[in-house]
Order: sequence, then C-alpha cells, then structure tokens
Amino acid sequence: MIKSLLVWHRRFALLCVIPFVVWALSGLLHPAMSHFAKAERLNTPFIKVPNHISAVAVPLKSVLVAHNITAFSHARVIEYKAAYYYQVAVANAPLPHIYYFTVETGLINSALNDERYALYLAQSWAEQAALGTELINEFSPEYAEINRILPVHRVTLQNKNRLYVDTLSSRIAAHNTPLRESLSYWFKQLHTFEFIGERHSLWRIIPMLAISLLLFGTGVFGLVSYALLWRRLKSKRVTTPVLHRSLGVVLSVCMLGFASSSIHILVDKFFPETFRALSPGNAIFTDRLNHDPLKDVFDSNGDNFQLVAVGEQVVTQVAKQAFLQKRPIVEFSYWQNTAVNVTSVDVALAQLQRQLNVGGTVLNWQKIDKFGQTYGFINKRLPVIQMGFVNTPDVLYSVEPHTGFIANIETNWQSARSWHFGYLHKYHFLNPLGREVRDAIVTGIIIGLALTALFGVRLYIGRRRRQKSAIVRRGVLSSGGYVDSH
Repeated sequence: MIKSLLVWHRRFALLCVIPFVVWALSGLLHPAMSHFAKAERLNTPFIKVPNHISAVAVPLKSVLVAHNITAFSHARVIEYKAAYYYQVAVANAPLPHIYYFTVETGLINSALNDERYALYLAQSWAEQAALGTELINEFSPEYAEINRILPVHRVTLQNKNRLYVDTLSSRIAAHNTPLRESLSYWFKQLHTFEFIGERHSLWRIIPMLAISLLLFGTGVFGLVSYALLWRRLKSKRVTTPVLHRSLGVVLSVCMLGFASSSIHILVDKFFPETFRALSPGNAIFTDRLNHDPLKDVFDSNGDNFQLVAVGEQVVTQVAKQAFLQKRPIVEFSYWQNTAVNVTSVDVALAQLQRQLNVGGTVLNWQKIDKFGQTYGFINKRLPVIQMGFVNTPDVLYSVEPHTGFIANIETNWQSARSWHFGYLHKYHFLNPLGREVRDAIVTGIIIGLALTALFGVRLYIGRRRRQKSAIVRRGVLSSGGYVDSH
C-alpha cells in the first residue's frame, strides 16, 4: 500500500511540478505588492455644500427643465476650483453622460467636463500635477476586476503613479505605483493564468482545476506515505532525500490548504456573479421632482444630497459626514421639504426589486461602515445596507444606498469560500500578529514548498540516472563484457 501511495505521489508531482513552482513563486508577488509597491494613502475630503449657496442657488428642477433633461440617474453638488456645480448624469445613456451646471446660474460650464473634474480631484488629493487622463470602461490586468468600480478615469500623476477616480462618488477606486501595476500584471499572468483566457473562460478554469486536484492528491499521498514511513526514514544526515521528506511532511498541510482553497475558488468560477455587472438603472423623472433638494440639505443640517427613487416618489437622500471612533462615516436621512418616512432599507429594497426582482419580509438588516467578516474589503463599496429576507434567511444582500449598486450577495457557499480562501490561502487568521509578520510567515511557507518540489525533481532525476546506469551495466554483463571492479 505504501509503495503504491509513493508511486502515485511521484506521478502526480511530476505532472504538476512546473505549474506548482510557477504558482508558488508568483504568489510571492502579492506580498511584494503590499509592502514594496504600495502607494501613499491619500485623503479624499467629503464635499460639503456651504451655507451661502442657499441664498443664490437656482433650484435643480429649474435647471433640468431648462436643459430638457427629462430623466436622470444621479444628481448632487460638487466643488470645482472654489465654485459649486450640480453634477447630473443622464439616465439610460450607454456611457455616463454627465453634465455640470453652475449652481448660481444653472448654466453649463463649457470649461468643465467629467475628464477635467477627474483631473481636478486627482491633483487636489495628490497635491501634484497630472500628466494625463484616460476613461476606463473595462477591467484589465492593471485595473483588475477586484476593484469593482466602472467606469473610472485613470489619471497619471507627475510621479507616474496612477489614480483611478470615480467622479460620481468623488472617490479613489485604486491608487497604483508603476511597480505595483507591473507586479499585478505578472501576478495575473503567472498565478491566475490570465494569458489562457478571461476570468470565467473554461479554457482557463479547467486546466487550473486539474492542476489543483493533482496538487491536492500529491499532498495527500505524500503526507500519508511519509508519515507512515517516518520512523524508518528519519536521519540525522542533511541530504536531499531528508530535506524533501522533512519539508514535505511539515508543509504538506499548508499545500493542502492552498490546493483545496484554489479548488473552491475555481469551482465557484463556473457560476459567475452576474449581479456585479448590473447597473442600478434608477431613472429619476424630472416631472416627479416636486421639492428642492438643496433646501432639504440646509433644513436638515446636512452636507450634500443624492436623489433616489422609491416607488413612484423622488426623495432627497441627505448625506452628512459623522465620525465613529475618529473614523469618518456617512449618515443618511430622507426629505421632501420635510423629513419623510423613508429609510436606507427602503432604498436598498427598491434597488433589489428593480435589479434582481428580489423582495419579501426583511428578516434582519444593518448598515455597514467598515469592512469586516461579513463584508470584506474585496467588495470595495461603502457604506452599504446589508439585509436578509425571511424567505431566504441564508442569503445576505449588500446594497450601496447612495449609488444603488448591489455590492455583494453572500450565500452559505460564498461565505464558506471566503472563509476557506481567506484563512487557508491568505492566512488571515495570522492578522492579529500584524500584516508584516503574516506575510513573512506565508513567504517562508511558499519558499519551503517550492524547495520541496525542486528537491523532489532532483531526487527523481538522480533515481532515473541510477536506473539507466544499472540497465547499461546489466546489458554489458549479459553480453559477456568485463567490468573492472577497481
């Protein structure tokens, strides 16, 4: 039995040794990006409408009517070079068609468009000049799908860093150094095999799944066989066989974690998260806007607004920046000249009904202002309303109330996948020790696994050479040749 296990361990290992070493060493690019290619953290101040605007502002509806805008999906106030503008996105356009109207006159500023606003934001946040900008409408190795937000403007700064700016929310979707984008490109090519096909391509998923299964089998057969043979094989001499067996037994559990979590992720790729491609499509009709959102902001002592459609009515979602343990968060209230009986839960429900035809009696809900166990950093969007329904208690929906985007849908399968990958692939259980310690431990494990594989290849090559030499010697003897024993 042990001999058979060793034979299959060797066969599986030989079949997947090259992609395994490539996977292992390319995995080191991830901590390298975090520690050696990290861009500085930039502050993105919350846009507050100053009080003096209330006396001079043209009502938003008057502006929309004057410019024949009958339906829109977004409206708020932004600041540009110490002046204030209505930022309005036309509804149902194939690409965001965004206008900027001066708040005091209601006229379009011909010198301001979305590209220039993105440049202005980037230069203000980074406090340096920008070299250029480009509209990004699809994900790429440099701006990966993990960033979630599209479209964005890619602004190249004077120091060659790249800021990906979401103008509709005035936020940074990603901030990359040139080195980070280069490492990200090679990580995608070598670790996720992007050179084979796109994220959900079967040409990419099936080979990776097959390799992961072979690795899992290699780890199981090696662990069982060498554990059973340990007393007979252990030696105080430091040789290639001893190093291969020792490292293999010690690190095999780690490899099983890497392989099994990869299998989990790859199986999940057969079921794409189609909700991430949905647009809120929240067309708001101008003729239903029967109140002044700026007046609502000032009456509620808020900071800015967003208009949302809940059923047939248009409501002002007043945003106010608050602080939770010195960390800025955004609170929402809802107005139509006076406070109305609408909440962020109602807004989230309206979006789920509109986009996914999902509804029912709410079982539980909470507003999430920071990333955590039930809503990870991978989802990017904050704040969100997370809720479950009585008829589907094991599903959690997360909706970003100020944009209407469905940020995440968490089922038991996704929850298990996130736990599996987070704890057995990225070692998040070591987070209390600090990211530096965690990444150092993971780096040591990866190097140890790569060395184990290379020692195994060396052993196999040496064994094959000895077998070939023995065959040659037997051939010489059987033919009556003379072998000099000296």
